[in-house]
Amino acid sequence: MVQRQPRIPRQEDEFEDRVVRIDRTRKTVAGGRVFSSRAVVVVGDRRGRVGLGIGKARNAPDAVAKARERAKRAMIRVPLDGYTIPHQVVGKCGAAEVLLKPASRGTGIVAGGAVRQIIEVSGIRDVLTKSLGEGTVFNRARATFDALRRLENPAEVAASRGKSVEELLGRRVVDPYYTADAEEAAATAAVPEAEEEEEDTDGDS
Repeated sequence: MVQRQPRIPRQEDEFEDRVVRIDRTRKTVAGGRVFSSRAVVVVGDRRGRVGLGIGKARNAPDAVAKARERAKRAMIRVPLDGYTIPHQVVGKCGAAEVLLKPASRGTGIVAGGAVRQIIEVSGIRDVLTKSLGEGTVFNRARATFDALRRLENPAEVAASRGKSVEELLGRRVVDPYYTADAEEAAATAAVPEAEEEEEDTDGDS
């Protein structure tokens, strides 16, 4: 049976958001030119959760606000092997392709630009990346998020094949953020039970 990630309530200030890029566009209409802004924002908690959003509006602040809200709604959980990714993966968007490869501990984030910003707020600490195709910053950002979304959880893959992770990979795989959240969830669930037991004891006396 696959163990699912416990849902832990997050406070708004636990999320970090970064504006990846803002572009100003213009469109010629019958009455003249209409200017608008397009923003790409990434949101993450640096604990394995990350989201990417794109917003359009007449002015930059509104575009950023829209992109931030969409990023929060699009958040995903990134499966990890320690503080790196569990396997190599390629993400695509238009002509942009981004390759992500697992890295040994202490390697750091070998990436730049939009790719680095997304990886940093996701909580991944060690990873190798490479841009394989052409494309704009917008497409590279979306390709990076697509790569993270394509990552498979080793526990789920092993369970689908009727094996344990140790049997499949020959070693254990530990997601430090998953472990910490599971312990936090267990501790939170234990508090009401302890309070109920205390109330029952007071009632009996």
